[in-house]
Formats: sequence, C-alpha cells, structure tokens
Amino acid sequence: MYCGNMGRWIKWWSRVEPDREAVVFRDRRISYEKLNGNINKTANTLINHFHIKKGDRVCCLLNNCIEFYEIVFACTIIGARFVPINIRLTGSEIVYIAEDCEPKIIFTEDHFIPVLESVKESIPSEKIVNINGSIHKDLLDAADVREPIDQAGWEDDFAILYTSGTTGFPKGAVLTQHNILTITHNTITALDFRQFDIYLIQLPLCFTGALIPMSMPMFHCGGTIVLEKEFVPERTLEIAEKEKITVSSGVPTMWKLVADEPGFAEADLSSIRLAFGGGAPVPVNLLKTYQEKGILFTAAYGLTEGSGFNMYLPPKMAEIKRGGYIPMLWNDVEVVNTQGKPASLGEVGEIKIKGSVTMKEYWNRPEATAETLKDDWLYTGDLARVDEDGYYFIVDRAKDMIVTGGLNTYPVEIENVIYSHPGISHAAVIGIPHEVWGEMVTAVVTLKPGELLSEEELIKFCREKLADYKTPKLVKIVEEMPMTSSGKILKRVLRENYSGRTEYFDSSS
Repeated sequence: MYCGNMGRWIKWWSRVEPDREAVVFRDRRISYEKLNGNINKTANTLINHFHIKKGDRVCCLLNNCIEFYEIVFACTIIGARFVPINIRLTGSEIVYIAEDCEPKIIFTEDHFIPVLESVKESIPSEKIVNINGSIHKDLLDAADVREPIDQAGWEDDFAILYTSGTTGFPKGAVLTQHNILTITHNTITALDFRQFDIYLIQLPLCFTGALIPMSMPMFHCGGTIVLEKEFVPERTLEIAEKEKITVSSGVPTMWKLVADEPGFAEADLSSIRLAFGGGAPVPVNLLKTYQEKGILFTAAYGLTEGSGFNMYLPPKMAEIKRGGYIPMLWNDVEVVNTQGKPASLGEVGEIKIKGSVTMKEYWNRPEATAETLKDDWLYTGDLARVDEDGYYFIVDRAKDMIVTGGLNTYPVEIENVIYSHPGISHAAVIGIPHEVWGEMVTAVVTLKPGELLSEEELIKFCREKLADYKTPKLVKIVEEMPMTSSGKILKRVLRENYSGRTEYFDSSS
C-alpha cells in the first residue's frame, strides 16, 4: 500500500517545482511552495486552535477560492472528513446536512453569513469560521508553517459528499483517500494529463466533478489550475485565450452556452487540446460542434458514489463511438438485467461498478448503503446497453424510463433528436400518466433567444426522426427549466408539475 496521503502531492511539488504556479484565481497567482505553506498553516490551526482530530467533520460553505483547496488538503493531512456544502442551498437545506454530519466547524465567508444567521438556532455561531474575518487571518498568520505530522493514510476517509438530490433528500457518500488516489490515476491515464497542463475550472468546487476528477489530477501531476468564481460563457473564451488553457471541462449545459456565444467561431482556442463534459448525457451534436472547431471533445460518465468519473469516451473514438463510453482502467463495469444476470449484447440493463473507486458507504444510512452496494458492486440506477466492442451507451436513469403502450421508451434518445433542432436550448423528456397508454411521452423545452418554433412544429420534427411511440405526444415550451445547482434538469419537478393535468389528456389520441 502507498505511504502517506493526498497532502504529499503538494508537498512534493513544492520541493520539485517550488515556483511553478499551482492555482490562478483572479489577480492571485500562488506557487506550489506558497500553497504548501498555507496548507501547513491551516492544518496546524485546525489541530491546535480548533482541536480537530482524525475522523472529525469539517464543513466548507465557500465560493471558489484558493482557501478552499487549502482547507481540503489540510483535512487530508489530519484525517478529518471534509464536507463541502453546495453554495446554492437554502438555510434549511444547510441545516439538514449539518445535522446529518455534525461538523466541528463550518468554514464560510461574508457572502453566506446572512443565510447562516437565519438558522443560528440550529447551527450555533461558535461553529462558524469566517475566512474573511480578522480573527481567522490572525490565527493563520500566527500558525506554524512547518508541516504537521501526518495523521492519515490512504485507507482513511477523505470526504462526505452529499448527492444533488435529483431523486429525493441528499445522501452523504463517504469516499476514502484511496478512492481519490485511484480516480486520480484513472483520469491522468485516460485523458493524458501532463505536468504543464493549464486547467480551467469554472464549476463550483463543492461539486464532486470539480473537486475530484478535475482538480486532483492537476495537483498530482504538477499542473496549474485557473480557477473562476463562477461560469460566464463569454469570459470562458477570454480566459482560454489569455491563460493559454490546455484542458477544460464542465456540464453539457455550460459547453452549449459557450458554443452559442457570438465570438465562439472567431475565438483563438488553439491552446486547448482537450475539452470534456460530464454530469449529464452529452448531446451528440454538441460533440460535433467542438470537433469542427478543432478541439478534441470527449464525454465522461460518473457519479458521486463512484468518485465522480467511471467511464469515458476516448477522444480519438469520439466520431466512431459517439455517445459511448468505456470503463476507466481501475474499475469494472457491467450491465445487468432485471434478474441481476449479465445483459445480452444490445440489451438494456442497469449499470453496476466495482473497484477501489466505489464509496465506502452512505453516512448514517445503512439501509440505503445496503440497497446500493451489493457484493462489492455499486448499483448506479442508470440504464445502458453494450455493443460488440464493449462500449457502453447510456440510455437513461432507471427511474426516468417511460413505459408507453407497454413499450420501454428512453428519454435520452428522444432528447438527442430534439437537441438536433437548431432552435432548442434545453430539453427534457418525461412520462406523465395517461389513462390509455399508461404514460404519455412529454417534452419540455426552452428555446434559444429569438426563436419562434411552435410546439406543433417540434412534434412534426420529431415524428420525422422517431418511431411513432417515441414521438412526444405533448410539447411544452417554457421560459426556464427547474435545475439543480450543478446544471442537471430536475425531471421529478417537471413530472410533479405536469402529472395530473387533465387538460393534457386525450384518450382518443
């Protein structure tokens, strides 16, 4: 087994390339040597002032900033469990997480003080540490810059990461440092990350994808992270040119907004050798848009319980196997049918994952853990089919599958057709109850600015490309979609909004 912990990555690069930039954030450019010193100071402050010990929970409610990384790596040295809190949660949602994981302290900043004040009866002020406050700065200034004695190893817990709750209340997935080491090696191998890569990260670091498969490989191989506080499409193009970005990633919604920018065609993106999307299925026409720009664009599949990155589409195969994925090097993937047996070639079944990337457990949820982890396999709830070359094609979430007239219908297939229409901005296909068909295929869409597409025209467009039972019987054009903070469309909200709306039902159709 490997010695040490994740904190050694920064320590090693601080000795090998002390002046190399580790993180660029706004007007701050911090070297590996400086970052290592700040991590040591933070760890010593946690130990000596806040009396944090191995196993304690340390929450973090922060916008993207360099301090976020310093707290993360300080926790890895101590062995404290790091708990990022989604920055877009309400006070009651924050209370839910705090009551579930019972943190010793919660790091935050000025921006979030009002929301924490609103729930002070549930989260006492003595647990709150404001990184913008003078007390915190004085503590760090007085802290020892020398590295503390390592208290954690690879088998110790790294973090409790709460799921986005697209199917209900969030659950805390417990990941170990060994999970992160494995996913880091997986990512570096699959995507050929290099020492001098410059990686643009615009997703919030409280998201699994941004924190683990995006950030950790860069710190492992000595690259530079260009960190933005938030995603702004036009600024993406500016930063790519200014900082000579070589790698970037984001959810498909972000990449689509960048491609829709007026300056996209003329922007000099020649430094980018790889862009990839994850967090939701990537529409095939979006892959083609970036390939036509001369950028290798690939897609990733993963889930928080699997450390965030479990399959990918090799860039050189993107044209041939568009929409497919192969498993990462250090995890196994299988598709099983409803009887739990391996699915036959082309048969749709549930994806299960095995290997040292799978979570240890759900925090405080033994029943949910038992339902998800069975015989060392992680059952994802996602549906896929496998082709003759071993590529996995995601069909949908098991819970999202529509049964209409007794026929299984998969929303992603229909959504890909809808996205191929040039007037569509966002699309979600759901099934709503119907007295004749069981479920009625329903498409909810938003249009690009200035588009005048009608609902009838979109149905006709789909009818020309899909079987009759797959063609939406109802299309609703809306101003905006309900989304999670990570950019995923909340289909359960759409189902709640449209189920039971009898004005949509026509039993004679």
